[in-house]
Amino acid sequence: MKLLMPILIAAMILAGACVAPVAQQSAPSNGGEGAAEAVDDLLAEIMSRGTIRISTDPNYAPQSFLDEDGNFVGFDVDVAKEIASRLGVEVEFVTPDWDLITAGNWGDQWDMSVGSMTITTARQEILSFAKPPYYYTPAQFAAVDGSGVETLEDLNGAAVCVGASTTYESWLMGDMEGLGLPAASFYVDAPPADVSIVPLTVDNDCVQQIQAGRQEFQAFLTSNTVVEAALAEGIAIHKVGKPVFSENLAVAFDRSASRDIARLVEKVSEIIAAMHADGTLSNLSVEWFGEDLTSDPTK
Repeated sequence: MKLLMPILIAAMILAGACVAPVAQQSAPSNGGEGAAEAVDDLLAEIMSRGTIRISTDPNYAPQSFLDEDGNFVGFDVDVAKEIASRLGVEVEFVTPDWDLITAGNWGDQWDMSVGSMTITTARQEILSFAKPPYYYTPAQFAAVDGSGVETLEDLNGAAVCVGASTTYESWLMGDMEGLGLPAASFYVDAPPADVSIVPLTVDNDCVQQIQAGRQEFQAFLTSNTVVEAALAEGIAIHKVGKPVFSENLAVAFDRSASRDIARLVEKVSEIIAAMHADGTLSNLSVEWFGEDLTSDPTK
């Protein structure tokens, strides 16, 4: 009995030592709430992982394309890299098809799009946009040399190539309500009549198919920057008429993302405003387009 009693006392002391830390673990509550908020916030997740995933187009020169070494280059690419730098994270580019980007419901596969997306009424139902836009471009018709298409009137009844799910396609279809652009953005009263629309995956496919000798269409509608790039490469095309409307192009975010995008949209908007103010966007525009396209042409 004398031996049993010390053993019981030692066991009780040991049990007490084991129980104490367990009681202390349940005390903090604010930290748990903060952690839950971080998990639900996309900006916090991006900062935690140290990388932001940005969708772009590998075939949309000079905005975004692959150089000879397979690296992403172009105006949009440089804008995306600068945003990532100012966030303090690395950038990872992904290349989904354009119609998937504009459709929303990205399934958290990428965090935002820096891909020259026009803010439209229809898109704002499923996507959020950083404000202000980071640049503006005019929409320009072009046609094959010797095609006989020289004026906007010549496009009536013609087949016209556009990128699928683009503002150019919507405008040719006469969907002005879906575009939702301010009246000052339109430079002509209406699209050409009885046009046969030939949609391809991206705008540059129109140029490349013309180069390949495709005869289904002799004209296309795209950003003036794409037309200028094609002319600089010596492709046998010419501009048809003056620009027909202007686009306000912005960084886009998926409103159906599983994590809250509000702080990310706000932060990127602040960065874009700062890039306008310090001349970064103007300099990049001149570098890639040969002109400053960062001022709103409607103002």
